[in-house]
Amino acid sequence: MIVDCTEDFQVTWENEADSSLSWWWDKMHNPRPVPPMAGDVAERMFARVFGSRVVLLNGYIYSQGDSFPGPTPEVIERGVLTVWENEYAPRIREACSRWRDTDYSGMSAPELAAALPGIIDEAGEMFLLTMVVVMAFGLPTNQFADFCEQELGENGVQVAAALLQGYDNASAGGGDGLGALARSALKWPEVATAITAGRYDDLAGVDGGAKFLDELRSYLDEYGWRADFWGQIHIPTWAEDARTPLMLIGKYLADASVSPKAAVERAVAQRKAAEGEAESRLSGEKLERFRELAKKAQSHVRISESRAFWQLTIDGSLRVPVLALGQKLVALEAFGAADDVMYLRMVEATEEASVPSGKFIETVAARRADLDSWEKLSPPDHIGAPREQAPEAFRKAIDRFTGGEVAESGDPAMVNGNGASRGVARGTARVIMTLAEADRLRAGDILVCPSTAPPWTPLFAIAAAVVTDTGGILSHSAICAREYGIPCVAGTRVGTQKIPDGAMVTVDGGAGTVRIEG
Repeated sequence: MIVDCTEDFQVTWENEADSSLSWWWDKMHNPRPVPPMAGDVAERMFARVFGSRVVLLNGYIYSQGDSFPGPTPEVIERGVLTVWENEYAPRIREACSRWRDTDYSGMSAPELAAALPGIIDEAGEMFLLTMVVVMAFGLPTNQFADFCEQELGENGVQVAAALLQGYDNASAGGGDGLGALARSALKWPEVATAITAGRYDDLAGVDGGAKFLDELRSYLDEYGWRADFWGQIHIPTWAEDARTPLMLIGKYLADASVSPKAAVERAVAQRKAAEGEAESRLSGEKLERFRELAKKAQSHVRISESRAFWQLTIDGSLRVPVLALGQKLVALEAFGAADDVMYLRMVEATEEASVPSGKFIETVAARRADLDSWEKLSPPDHIGAPREQAPEAFRKAIDRFTGGEVAESGDPAMVNGNGASRGVARGTARVIMTLAEADRLRAGDILVCPSTAPPWTPLFAIAAAVVTDTGGILSHSAICAREYGIPCVAGTRVGTQKIPDGAMVTVDGGAGTVRIEG
């Protein structure tokens, strides 16, 4: 539900009882405000997946009372990797393809408006499949991390995390695919020149352009339907607007040192070095136990990044039926552009579909302006009562993912976080708040951002290091930094606020520190 509140998040509750509940902002997965339609989608999906209520406060998603789903019987009986790859992921793929491929032209506006809630509910069912596997693959990883922490000391968890990297996974595959397209573009000098110059509209007319665009379309068919971030269904996907992947290909072409393939090779080398480090310090039964736990945890990144891939593809694929309704409302003169539908509530879109009046035209314009202004706000982590803490047995595992509490340094030139990928890098800080700003990142820059999602992964081949506001050693940002063999300090909470864009900084991914040099 959408609840009125001031810019400093003083809330006017429709039901006063809600003011005494705990409402939590998941900054790692929902760092940006969303328009009303995306809020309605989140409300239905959170209810199905987490049993959670949702409120939109200045466009930011706050949830309450979430219950994490446990593994299904088939996951327990047949094994998480087998069930995920042979049953759940194919089911999600089929559903996403069906939503995108359905011919909505034969449906009337009222019929499509009536069908949308069912499509969203099915999306919730598909999203649930990505969640019921978490404990099944996360528990072995945390057992492995606990063992390494106990036997290898303070940096044992970092050693354990490094040992999970350098294997095939969906996020690395997205970067590899862009790297392959860059290498392919080199076969046609006119194609490479057009891309590096940003003349994307000229590609169809240059020598080799048609063949390159065919390869690009094949890539986008697989990787192009991911939303930029979780819940961001109002932002066009790469399949709809290929400027971002073409921009990234251009960066790979412009600097031969920037290569996803070379980055993955670094990750493999670092994994082997970490393995040698651990095995040199263990022997006998402890060494056997280490190898046993490492084998059980080995599929963590493969499943984790595949889940994220499909979660974002679910969001991106939902755009197709929602925009189809928007196009029908444009034809009915309800408003001027198909994506205006994103700024209506579901009930409002249904009303306009049944009795088009155009009365929401000014409302849509005002809501667009509101969303732009809300981007600049600083939401609190929670509203209402303090959030109930998880049992101690699960606290450490949760903190390894979310980052937990990090003590501020007290030094204005130092930012503390979680040491998430070992190594030291010095470079220019580039504060990137959205993927639309990614063109500002130059080779060797330090990527400073609130959080990252799989479509951000190709940036890791360009950056010398990554610093995030959110996340722990098992967060997506940390996983992908290790996949690309670069340092990462995650979960600083204040990185994007304290680190000036353009400042020279030194990132120590082992110590979990960022030194601002000026």
